[in-house]
Amino acid sequence: MFNKKNRFHPLSLMVVLGISTFAIPAIQRLAGNFVLFSPYKGLISSILVLFCICFYHWKTKPFPFFSPSSSWRTFCYLGGLIALVLLMIDIHNAPVAKITGQARQPLEVMDVVILAPIAEESIFRGMIWSLFARLATNIRGGSVFILMGSSLLFGMEHLGYWALSYWPLPMDAYLHALSMVAAGICFGFFRQTSRSLTVPMMVHILANGAILLIQ
Repeated sequence: MFNKKNRFHPLSLMVVLGISTFAIPAIQRLAGNFVLFSPYKGLISSILVLFCICFYHWKTKPFPFFSPSSSWRTFCYLGGLIALVLLMIDIHNAPVAKITGQARQPLEVMDVVILAPIAEESIFRGMIWSLFARLATNIRGGSVFILMGSSLLFGMEHLGYWALSYWPLPMDAYLHALSMVAAGICFGFFRQTSRSLTVPMMVHILANGAILLIQ
C-alpha cells in the first residue's frame, strides 16, 4: 500500500502521533509543577510548541504557511484586525473557562485567542497533517483520510486538557472532544481549500475569540 519512502514503523508512528497530539496538555502539566501563576502555563506550552514547530519546519519545510491566493491573504489581514478587537473585548470581560469554571486572566485570554490556535494548527493542520499526507500517498480517498485522521486527534487532544483538572473524565469532556472533531473538520476544510496554514489559523483564532464572548 505504501512505497518504501513513505513507510513508517507502526510503533514509531504511534509514538510520534501520541507526542504530537498531547504535546500542549503535557507541557501545561509540567509547567504547572514549576510555574507559580497558572496563567503562564498555557503561554509557556504554546510558546514551546511553536518554537519546536518552527524548528521542524525550518529543517523539513513539510507544509506551506501562506496561501498562494490573494483573496485568502486578504481574508487573513482582515481577520487579524477583527481578532485584535475580539481579544481586547475578551480580556475586558474576563470570560469563564469551560473546564475549570474560573474567570480567565488576561494572559490566559491571550493564549486561548491567539497563541493556542496558532500552536494547535501548527501541530494538527501542519505537522500531523503532513505526516498523514505521506501515509496517504497511495491510498484512494487520501484527502478524507488526512482530514479525518487529523480531526480525530484534534478531538483527543482536548481530552488531555480536561484530564489536567478531572479524572475520571466527565461526560462533558467527551462531548467537548466530539465537538472539537467537528471543529477540526472545519479547520481542515480551510486547510485543504486555501492550501496554507495561515487560513485555518485565522479561522481558529476568530472562532476562539467569538466563543469567549459568550462564556
